[in-house]
Amino acid sequence: MAFAAVRYLLVLIAAITLFPGPAQADDVSDHERARAAVEKGDIVALAFILEKVESIYEGSIIEVELEDEGDEGFENESGTDADSNHFMSGFIYEIKLLTPQGNLLKLKLDARTAELIEVRGHGEEKARKNIQIPEREQEP
Repeated sequence: MAFAAVRYLLVLIAAITLFPGPAQADDVSDHERARAAVEKGDIVALAFILEKVESIYEGSIIEVELEDEGDEGFENESGTDADSNHFMSGFIYEIKLLTPQGNLLKLKLDARTAELIEVRGHGEEKARKNIQIPEREQEP
């Protein structure tokens, strides 16, 4: 009986490994869409976003997502509604950062402007560095 259970698990693992499913196709299209947006100048490159986050906070970046939030409103880093004249790309970089103290910060940055628009989690003040934040170079 135990052999049958082990055999079933091995077949299940093999099936999952050999047949990856539709999520990978979505990942490829999302990747292509993000690349096209960077090439058109609609959003900043991930490298710039990571540089900015690492210049503001101490810790390790453990996850990055590029989310399409559409034209929904959001709050800026001061906690007030973003300026109504501020054009939003609809893309938000969502970053999870593990601080040296072991806290998890969840950051949201506007993918078009690299503006830090939201920080959630405990220990932000202890993780924050006191140095100049890099600005995005304006294109001529």
